[in-house]
Amino acid sequence: MKVAGLIDDLFFASKLREVTQALGAESVICRSADTIPADADRIVVDLSATTLDPVAEIARIKASHSAPVTAFFSHVQIDMKDRAERAGADEVVPRSVFAKRLAEVIKS
Repeated sequence: MKVAGLIDDLFFASKLREVTQALGAESVICRSADTIPADADRIVVDLSATTLDPVAEIARIKASHSAPVTAFFSHVQIDMKDRAERAGADEVVPRSVFAKRLAEVIKS
C-alpha cells in the first residue's frame, strides 16, 4: 500500500511515515496534486497547509486519481471542512480524530 500526503507540517509528515512504516506500507510526502504517484492507494491532505491551496489541490486530485482522499482540519477551521467536502474529499475529519485513527485510515 502507498499513502501520499499533501502535508507541510513536519510533525504530521513524520507521524504519517512512522505509522505507514509500522504497517508495512509506504508513504510519500508530495508538494502538489501533480506530484502524487499514480499508484497511490490513499491520499491525505492537511487543510491547514500553508505552502499550497489544499482545497484546490483536492479538486485536482479528484480529477486525476481514483484513490480515496482523507482531509483533516484544525477544529477552528470549520469552513475548510465544508470547502473540502465540496471539492470532493471522501472523508474530512478534525486533526485530533485523524491523529487517533491514522492507522485505521491507512488500512482501509
